[in-house]
Amino acid sequence: MSRTRRLALVASIVTAACLVAGGSLVVGTAVVSASTAAAERAPSVGRASAAPVERADTRAAAGGTAVRAATPDDAVTGALGSGDRSGAVTFAYAGDSITARPDSWLHDLVPDTRFHAVGGYAHSGYRSDEVLHEIGPVPDADVLVVELGTNDVNQAIPTATTIANVDAVVRKVGARHVLVVSGPPSNWTWSQWGADRRAGQLVLSRALERDAAEHGWSYVDPFAGFRQADGAWVRGASADGIHGDAATNVVVARVMATAITRAAR
Repeated sequence: MSRTRRLALVASIVTAACLVAGGSLVVGTAVVSASTAAAERAPSVGRASAAPVERADTRAAAGGTAVRAATPDDAVTGALGSGDRSGAVTFAYAGDSITARPDSWLHDLVPDTRFHAVGGYAHSGYRSDEVLHEIGPVPDADVLVVELGTNDVNQAIPTATTIANVDAVVRKVGARHVLVVSGPPSNWTWSQWGADRRAGQLVLSRALERDAAEHGWSYVDPFAGFRQADGAWVRGASADGIHGDAATNVVVARVMATAITRAAR
């Protein structure tokens, strides 16, 4: 080996040693520092790691634990129930997740042969105008049960608009009698749309009760036993602060059964 090549080899060894000592490593022709590698492995604080979700879905409800109140795509339409329903009180339904979820009052009531759901439409996450668009006439129903407005409140829809949609649903369905249902309690005092959901539910419920009285319809608050004075759910009645849990809905279904029977008279 010539003296020139020996000197070049020594120089390269010294350079590599300096880079390693300084926290860098030579890989091919690229120089990667240890601090740079660590930074690339660490997540960026300012970078969004997931699609944005509604604030009320991820932050803790007042007095509760942070539970994501995800809204599944639950939908119910048409007649429900089987077996002999002769002599049963027939009813139609118009609702959102309070009615559509698998553990809702409606599903709890289906096995009761004293009642027969003969039609209607309910969809989780739907506003009153969306249910109005989907529902069809059910003129053979003794009673139309209207449970709407929870998502209107969440999306800061004016109460007057919700009431107008409720009235339009009643006209479209054409049932003989109408039972209007109050809004449920809520532990949430904010939403993605800037609404105070708890206060909004109280305002909506008062408006629904007035509207029912003006039209001569029946009105029921099946959540009264589960609502605190400030409009929140009583502790243990709701896992997500929006919907009643399965045990709560069994009680709600009993109240609804009595209210439907009375409304049909």
